[in-house]
Amino acid sequence: MALQQQKVHDVIKQYRPARQFPGSVRSDGGESHITSLDFDDMGDFLVAACDDDTMQVYDVKEGKRTKTIPSKKYGIHLARFTHHPRNVLFASTKQDDSLRLLELHNESFVRYFSAHTARVTCIALSPGSDQFLSCGSDDMVCLWDLNSRSPQGKLKLVTPYLAAYDPSANVMAIASQSTSSILMYDVRNFDKAPFATFDMAESEERYTPTTKGRAWTKLEFSNDGKSMLLGTDYHGHFVLDAFDGAVKSFLVGKTNGSGRAAPVSTSGKPLGQGDACFTQDGRYVVGGTGDQDLFVWDTLTATGGRQEPTTKLTSRGIKSVIVQCNPRYNMLATADTRVCMWLPGDQIKNPDL
Repeated sequence: MALQQQKVHDVIKQYRPARQFPGSVRSDGGESHITSLDFDDMGDFLVAACDDDTMQVYDVKEGKRTKTIPSKKYGIHLARFTHHPRNVLFASTKQDDSLRLLELHNESFVRYFSAHTARVTCIALSPGSDQFLSCGSDDMVCLWDLNSRSPQGKLKLVTPYLAAYDPSANVMAIASQSTSSILMYDVRNFDKAPFATFDMAESEERYTPTTKGRAWTKLEFSNDGKSMLLGTDYHGHFVLDAFDGAVKSFLVGKTNGSGRAAPVSTSGKPLGQGDACFTQDGRYVVGGTGDQDLFVWDTLTATGGRQEPTTKLTSRGIKSVIVQCNPRYNMLATADTRVCMWLPGDQIKNPDL
């Protein structure tokens, strides 16, 4: 595919589906669901975890799927590239609750990481080192190094289901949904009390009163470090000031939930990782509509209240319940039962859609 690096604001309204990859059929005859998407640091490869216990790897520049790796014994969710482009870290969904580091070239396990006693709900890689965080429904947050099987530290918190590093790798945020708070920690003092706590209770009461304390699906810093995105499953998404936690805007427009489970759910819905993310420049948020198509919100026009979408991107009938922007190129990927790659219209050559 033709990939370019123009300024995002010049092309954001031109994104169109460029290539779609059919999913697989589960043993029960139903379509399998993609549960997570992640690009490598250079934006050259995309990895998708699927609830048929497979990992799918895509070459972004070639626009093709290059590998399907089974994990029938352990299951797979939250597949994440490390800074070593041929290594992928993922959470088990069967047998135990360990994390596993897989070398893609020979499809062999490099290391297991065992500490959680219940389902892992989030994996966050440090942008500056081999350190990473894992959150679990055992109310545990673990700090790890990829080179060691044992955690460097642990925190016991109340529903700490989502975590994120800021771009400097000095700060980590942990979202505790049942307490409606986001805890901010100095990475170097992981075992100390948070240096700030952002209380979301008042904002939830204002914008999401019927789902207060639940249905948080995504926590992410913008690449400029100025904002944080707190995604929710139905009503919309919060954009926060990353320094003081003030709500810059509440992104509205969704008509339905994504149909995916928040990090912890007993509904039986397929897993997901949230249906919204920042663009590479940190200015825009791209997210699902709750049906088909995509919304784009321009955070520079935030007024501190409800914010309507700036534009709507037509998906041609492809549902987008997981959304991820490429860190290097003007492209993004969405998924439900299929993976779809999006490009600005003038970059699409021989589209297959």
